[in-house]
Amino acid sequence: MSNSVESVLSGGLVRTLFQPIVDGFSGSVFAVEALSRGPARSPLELPVTLFREAVAQKRLEDLERACITSALRSFAGLALDCRLFINVSPQTLLSWAGLAEWLVAQARELRVDPHVLVIEVTEHGNQSHDAQLAEAVRPLRALGCEIAIDDLGVGSSGLKSWSAIRPEFVKVDRYFVGGAEQDPVRSEILRSVVDIGRATGSQIIAEGVENPDQLNLVMDLGVDYVQGFLLGRPEAQPSVENGHLCRFQTTMPGLHADCAEHLATPVPAVPSYTPVAHVVETFQRNPGWRAIAVVDGTRPVGLVRRDELLILLSRPLFPEIYNRKPISAVMDTRAVQIDARARLEQVSRMVTGHNAPKEQDDFIITRGGEYLGLGRTIELLRQITAQQIQVARQANPLTGLPGNRVIHSQVERWVKQSRGFIACHLDLDHFKPFNDIYGYAHGDQVLMHVAAVLTRCARPRVDFVGHIGGDDFVMMLRSQDWQLRLAAVLEELAASLPSFHQQDHREAAGFDAHDRYGVHRRFPLISVSIAAMEVPGDSAVTVDAVTEGLLKTKAEAKARAGNVCLLATRSGVIDLFGSTGERAPEATDALPPSVRISA
Repeated sequence: MSNSVESVLSGGLVRTLFQPIVDGFSGSVFAVEALSRGPARSPLELPVTLFREAVAQKRLEDLERACITSALRSFAGLALDCRLFINVSPQTLLSWAGLAEWLVAQARELRVDPHVLVIEVTEHGNQSHDAQLAEAVRPLRALGCEIAIDDLGVGSSGLKSWSAIRPEFVKVDRYFVGGAEQDPVRSEILRSVVDIGRATGSQIIAEGVENPDQLNLVMDLGVDYVQGFLLGRPEAQPSVENGHLCRFQTTMPGLHADCAEHLATPVPAVPSYTPVAHVVETFQRNPGWRAIAVVDGTRPVGLVRRDELLILLSRPLFPEIYNRKPISAVMDTRAVQIDARARLEQVSRMVTGHNAPKEQDDFIITRGGEYLGLGRTIELLRQITAQQIQVARQANPLTGLPGNRVIHSQVERWVKQSRGFIACHLDLDHFKPFNDIYGYAHGDQVLMHVAAVLTRCARPRVDFVGHIGGDDFVMMLRSQDWQLRLAAVLEELAASLPSFHQQDHREAAGFDAHDRYGVHRRFPLISVSIAAMEVPGDSAVTVDAVTEGLLKTKAEAKARAGNVCLLATRSGVIDLFGSTGERAPEATDALPPSVRISA
């Protein structure tokens, strides 16, 4: 094997396969990644073995040169209309000073536009030279290439590399994708990476997507692109037809109503070489424009503001000095750039955290790194205010939890996505007579306490808590440790609810009040009945089926005295925590109409 690498190189035996990278918004193939292989059915066929041997024989740079050449030649031969991701190790980037010039020469010879190339920096090398790597990729960017960081989260890779290199794309290692549909910690990490991508302008690619559950999860978390065996295996001639995601999803994920896309005003940008005098004329012809974005090709590189430009040119001799200069000489290169899919709260943090902007300030909105339009701070504030008003309208006025309409939408969404979860309906026992004796103000304190307990026991952004109305609450759990969380709810409420009674009622373990028929009788202390239902992640489930299942289980739970939690499964109803007790003196006949999760 010692001479095998030399044989591969001298014989031109490197092969290139391509794996598609799919746009999570349109479902079409956005790019292909070039994956190198050694001779078929040889000891060096697999890339791990091939590159390990090249490193041992100090031929890594030669092998990478051969891999890039093969990738460019194969890509050109297929005439693919998409971007091309090419892997380059950090060692090669740091040691090969002439890489950029060689690459552009190869691309021109093979008639490949350098602007479609994405140099993917593999994260398996020594990452202690992040500043040098950032400098090494600068010439590649100058040629029009984009940069990606591969396998974010492997070994020493992480936020330091991201911060130093400022890549256009970040590929999250398959470890955080595989099993994320069952592991809330991994899904939270993915969500955080997406949030950072929105804030920094990097687009996130989820690698290793191998089943529809993982695909639905990463789409739900908002990744920009997806890659994996589910969408296409490495092939010499990859399929790049549209509709890759449509095979697995009935509807494509769209933009949320609360994202930066809806703030964009389509003010045309100007190329960076445009003379200053021409930009002044443009402002004069369009008095409503406060700013104009400056682009290099389709990518924004700065912003020029009307007032600042006119003030600059009002100084003596400055028009003569600047009018013929390119607008890039006077533009603001630090202008805020925000991805179109960023949520409004993210936009607010980025804009308000940037030199305390005025309400009239403009910022740049991009889609896929390309210029989309301009946003304005005052419009952002209006949208956030409108969003807060809308949320308030749909929330329960007492607890602030999502109300019936939002609950219905959430159940419908998870059911349509075939996302398995535990649906729970919580109802306080004997709450009406409690209100009659203690008063509604005291009853409201109980409801706010229940809301606080449920919120505290749920995992943020993974589980869901809602307040239907009165003493009826909904809790939907996707956390892997859902049973522990449900046990915590039952335990805490069982221990704390009696404290809302006065001392003599606690000592007597009950109180006297009129029932719904006006009969004066003894009631136990308030307790909680929890009806839970295991909602499987399959297409056979409907929202109505969830509602009916909870109806039946709740009737059984209310028929038992004390604090109880029953779980309905396909095989029957289970008393989760071994509650005991005789039949309750007064069981609720049916849920109120609002509990049927109707819009």
